[in-house]
Amino acid sequence: MRLQILGSGGGEGYPALFCSCGHCSAARKAGGKSLRSLSQSLIDGKLLIDLPADTHMHFMLNNIDFGKIAHLLVTHTHADHYVPNILDSRGTDFAPVMQEKQLHIYGNADVKRCYDGVAQYFPVRKEIRENIVFHELHPGETVRIGGYSVTPLHAYHAFDQVALNYIIDDGRSALLYLVDTGFPKEETFAALKGYGKRFSCVVADGTMGVNYYEGHMNFQENIALRARLLGMGAADENTKFIVAHITHNHAGLHEEVEAYFAGTGVVPSYDGMTLEF
Repeated sequence: MRLQILGSGGGEGYPALFCSCGHCSAARKAGGKSLRSLSQSLIDGKLLIDLPADTHMHFMLNNIDFGKIAHLLVTHTHADHYVPNILDSRGTDFAPVMQEKQLHIYGNADVKRCYDGVAQYFPVRKEIRENIVFHELHPGETVRIGGYSVTPLHAYHAFDQVALNYIIDDGRSALLYLVDTGFPKEETFAALKGYGKRFSCVVADGTMGVNYYEGHMNFQENIALRARLLGMGAADENTKFIVAHITHNHAGLHEEVEAYFAGTGVVPSYDGMTLEF
């Protein structure tokens, strides 16, 4: 499995669009891996996770053709993860040549409701809308999506809806994708143990950095998560542990985050990071 971290930042991006704090000013000056766009990942060039406003930039920078992607997983409908109005140009004379006629979007019930609500004010051409197909997912119910076995997990986040994390399994490797969420509840650990397979890669939410909030993880919890998964046999020393969704309010420049995790077996992600496992 090949995982691309297209965007490694939190809800405001890093630097935040309107912010002049010390971290944002330092990131603008440093550039490179300290510049973090909105959260998005791509698996094997085929299975996309989330649809932020930075999607167009991500695809240009990484030479990705969205017309070749048929499947999109959405974690939840917060604006930094899901901006459905950017799909209004998927087809007709906006995109007359696409490899995949239909885009299948998977997520909670609010994913379709959000799209339909936006479409009331920003009408989508009929030919475009009829080729966007929604599938409602439920925690614990495994589905087959484009050659992958996908198991949604109930994320501890976005408490006004059923936010989702995902296990994505291609039959050889299994990815545990835990963005956005607080530290997993016992019911989630029970589900992970019951899955009965060692995860090849874990991508964990690191929004809170050195601080705490119940609906996101912090760096200490990222380290504790790795220890917990190792202890229960859901991971081993070959499992890649990656932290994403890093924010300017709670973490410094990339090299500072690297220094924090040095020797822990946990690695901070950056925009454009590519992993194979």
